[in-house]
Amino acid sequence: MGVPATKAQARGIESGGAREARLIEACRQGDASAFNLLVWRWEKPLFNFVYKYVGDAALAQDLVQETFVRMVKSIGRYSHRGAFSTWLYRVAINLCKDHARRKRLPVVSLQDYYTTDSGEKVFVRDRVADENARTDAAIESADREELVRRLLAGLSDEQRVVILLKEYQELTFTEIAESLDIPEGTVKARLYRGLRAMRRQLELEEGTLDDGSGGTS
Repeated sequence: MGVPATKAQARGIESGGAREARLIEACRQGDASAFNLLVWRWEKPLFNFVYKYVGDAALAQDLVQETFVRMVKSIGRYSHRGAFSTWLYRVAINLCKDHARRKRLPVVSLQDYYTTDSGEKVFVRDRVADENARTDAAIESADREELVRRLLAGLSDEQRVVILLKEYQELTFTEIAESLDIPEGTVKARLYRGLRAMRRQLELEEGTLDDGSGGTS
């Protein structure tokens, strides 16, 4: 099969597959078209992840662009020992963490937008996939997406990034552990504690949590 020629075809490339491997190798050799195809393959999932992390569309777009800049600068050091997606998410995570150290993360709004270099307004609602709150099936209100993002914003950075990678980007525990350079057991602990914290906060907001003075688990 030939090299994909459109964004839609590029986004259909299987992560970790032979076509992706060929593109990575071509990019390592300085092939600009291979770089563009890798950007097309990963720009939307990376934007979805980074936007949920930082809560600002223009900033997310900048961080994604910087992720690809760093990718092309350092792809020669990519060793193929782990998935390319894991390596790429690690770059994006580090950029997000650098920003988080400098600024409190805002609450996400789907009405947010950023402006491209050509002056086009791109609204987040058109970029972010419909990924309705798989972290808590009990949430059924019309504004569940906004609510879940607000709940995510209340978590620690360590818990939030694990939930985003697992529940929204659908990375495996192994891939998340590699991206964050932590043991799989730590990944699982942060995921479960984060989900429990989200559920508890949701129950508090809905007034369904027992007001008794019993201890916490």
